[in-house]
Amino acid sequence: MSHASAPWSRPSPPVQDPPRTRSLFYHRLAHADPRHRWWMPLVEGLILLAVLLLLTIAFLLVMVFAAPERIDGDLLAMNQLDPVVFFILFGSVVLMLPSALLARLVLGPRPLGLIFSVTGRIRWKWLLTCFVAAVAIYALINAIAVGLELAAGGRPVSLQPAPGFWWLMALLIFVVPLQCAAEEVVFRGYLAQTIGRWLKHPAWAILLPVPLFVLGHAYDIWGQLSVGIMAVAMGIITWRTGGLEAAIALHAVNNMTVSLMAMVGLTDMNDTSGAPTDLIAVTLINGGYVALVFWLVRRNRSVAVTRTIVLPPLPQPARLPELGHRPSRLAEDASGLAAYVLDPATQRYLVLPPQYGPYSVRDGQGRYVGLLDTRTAHGAHTADDVAPAVPGEPSGDTSSESTSRPNGSDPHGTATPPSPGATPPPAAPGERDVAPTYTGRHDG
Repeated sequence: MSHASAPWSRPSPPVQDPPRTRSLFYHRLAHADPRHRWWMPLVEGLILLAVLLLLTIAFLLVMVFAAPERIDGDLLAMNQLDPVVFFILFGSVVLMLPSALLARLVLGPRPLGLIFSVTGRIRWKWLLTCFVAAVAIYALINAIAVGLELAAGGRPVSLQPAPGFWWLMALLIFVVPLQCAAEEVVFRGYLAQTIGRWLKHPAWAILLPVPLFVLGHAYDIWGQLSVGIMAVAMGIITWRTGGLEAAIALHAVNNMTVSLMAMVGLTDMNDTSGAPTDLIAVTLINGGYVALVFWLVRRNRSVAVTRTIVLPPLPQPARLPELGHRPSRLAEDASGLAAYVLDPATQRYLVLPPQYGPYSVRDGQGRYVGLLDTRTAHGAHTADDVAPAVPGEPSGDTSSESTSRPNGSDPHGTATPPSPGATPPPAAPGERDVAPTYTGRHDG
C-alpha cells in the first residue's frame, strides 16, 4: 500500500516575544513574590504578635529587676522625662521592629527588604534627604508660630533642661528613631502591604491602618485627630515614594522635636490633652511636608516609586515534534494507518492500533487529550487532531479510553475499510477539536 507523499517544510523558529512585565506600587509588593499566597499575611500577623508579646515580657522583666525603685504603677502616669521611664516607653515600641522582621522572614514575601521599599532595601540617601526636609518644615512652622506669639505680646520662655538631660539626649538620638521606624514598619509596612495583598486601590492601604495607629496613642479627641492627620500623611508619602523612608523621617523628626521641647521645659511630656488650634499647626506641617516630598520625588528620578517584575511566560500550545525527533519505530512506519497520540504534558507517545480513524482520544473523565500525529516518514498524511487536557487536572489513561470510528459501518457495526490509497473521510461534526488555548492567571 502506498500513499502520495507531500513535501514537509521545516517550520521557521518561533519568534520570541518580549518578556511580560508588571509594575507594583509599595502596597502591592506581596505580589512580587510568586510563592506568596493570600493567607500568608494573616499567619505573619499572628507570628508578629506572638514574638512581640514574648519580647515585651522579657524586656519588662529585665527592667523591673534592673531598676525596681524607678518603676511603680502605671508608666504613663509616671514622669516620662525620667531616663528609665523614657527608655521603657520608647524601647518597648522598638521591639515591634524585630518582631515584624522575624515574621516577614518566616513567611515572606521575599526578599525581606520589600518591607522597606520597592528596591528591597532601605534607601539611606533618600532617608537622609527626607529627614532634612522634615527638619526644615518643622523649623519653619515653629519659627512662624513663635514669631506670631511674640508679635501678639507674648514673652520668651526661658529654657530649663530636665534632670538627666544628657541621658535623655542619648536616648533621643539612638532610641527614638528606632521607635519611629518600628511603628512605620508595622503600620505603613506590614499592615499596608497586607491590605494591598487583597485590595488594589491605595486608599485602602492608606486609610485602614489609621484607626489602629490612633488607638495606640493615649490622647484626647484633639490629640488623636492630630495623630490621625499625621498617619494619613505618612501613608500617602509611603505610597508615593515607594518606601517607608519619607514616613520614618517625618515620624522621627516629630517625636524628636516634641521630646526635645519637653526636655528643655517648652512642653509637658505627660500632657495628653489638645486643642482645636493644634489641628492647624499639624495640618500645615504635614501638608507642607507632603508637598515638599512630592516635589523632591519629581525632581529626583533616581527614587524608584514602583517595582517592575517579570511575569512567567504564558503556557504555549503543544506542538508536534519534528519528524526526525520522533521515536525510530514511528519514523520507520510508512503505512500511514497508525495514529500516534502525543501527550502534551509528558511529550510521550501512546501507540494506537492501525485503524482508518479518525480517532477521538479521551481520558477517564471523557475529556479530549493529546495530539494525534498521523504523519508518515515522508510528510503529512492527514491533518493533526488537537485535543487539550484541562489545566490542573490529570490526563488519565488515554489508551484505555481511546475509541475509533470505522470508515463505514453497517447497522451491526462491522467496519468496511476503504479502497487502498483512499483518503480517510473527515470527522463528524464536533468530533475534531480546535487548537488548544491556554490562559494564565496572575493576581492583580
